[in-house]
Amino acid sequence: MPVDISLVGAGYMGSIHLEKLLTLEDVHVPGIVDIDRCTGKNLSERHNVMFFDNYREAVALSDGIVIASPTETHYEIARYCIEKGVHVFIEKPMARDVKEAAQLIDMARDKGVVLQIGHLERFNPAFKKAVEFIENPIIVEAKRTGPYTGRSTDIDVVSDLMIHDIDLLLCIVKAKVRTVSKSYGISFINDKEDVATATIEFENNCIATLHVNRVSTKKERSFTVFERGRAVYIDLLNGRLSVNTKKQEREIETLDYEAGKIDSVREELKEFVDSIQGRARPTVDGTAGLMALEIVNLIRTSLER
Repeated sequence: MPVDISLVGAGYMGSIHLEKLLTLEDVHVPGIVDIDRCTGKNLSERHNVMFFDNYREAVALSDGIVIASPTETHYEIARYCIEKGVHVFIEKPMARDVKEAAQLIDMARDKGVVLQIGHLERFNPAFKKAVEFIENPIIVEAKRTGPYTGRSTDIDVVSDLMIHDIDLLLCIVKAKVRTVSKSYGISFINDKEDVATATIEFENNCIATLHVNRVSTKKERSFTVFERGRAVYIDLLNGRLSVNTKKQEREIETLDYEAGKIDSVREELKEFVDSIQGRARPTVDGTAGLMALEIVNLIRTSLER
């Protein structure tokens, strides 16, 4: 039986989500929603999908909703969906702050609905392969840069890009955060930070340095993990990884892996459908989204100081 999933937010990411939803088996898209009628109507006509200018109309026709609207609207829309017993997929960041995120988690649990967050790098084959080699990280370095696209200008680069690497970091470091320090950021084009660097120290003494830049001339998504006698370099952009292992004194064995690429947006949406139908559970649930948001807020506070 087809699952009815509507889309709220017809911007850059929303249009991508719609294209992927329309390729999934057993999925019907009752409609799309956007406050900009011109944007929403154009997208609906292009894909022959009904347009609504009020998300409540779409919710009434849906089993699940994909929320790709601006971050400041996530809580209101998700809360309404959950109250109506409709499953929710929210693009990152899941809410404006930790309080909103925690409330959505509690509501989804009480209502028994799926709450999934769009941290798509978890589905990256290179990261999934790298996890097989990572045991006890000591130093982590992440770099995520790309040219200016004009998207996500309602949020800073920490919430826009760094949150992806924060989510991956929390997957591999099994300890609480001790402190966030040495955080720097600059606004280049927008009134919010477009470039930022942060250092995160964990209670097990692991230290992570994260750098993001959304006004770069170079596109890069790298994630490097150093352990005792091992270093794992992950090229998230190209689906590759290299593992350096100390074999004897002054001897290093290097193994290269071609993990390949997948359509991560399509995969996370497929998992959302499978979760609604009871065949799976979200890889990135509300709790994971909340944990990433907690670190984002610590970095924001550090940048403000």
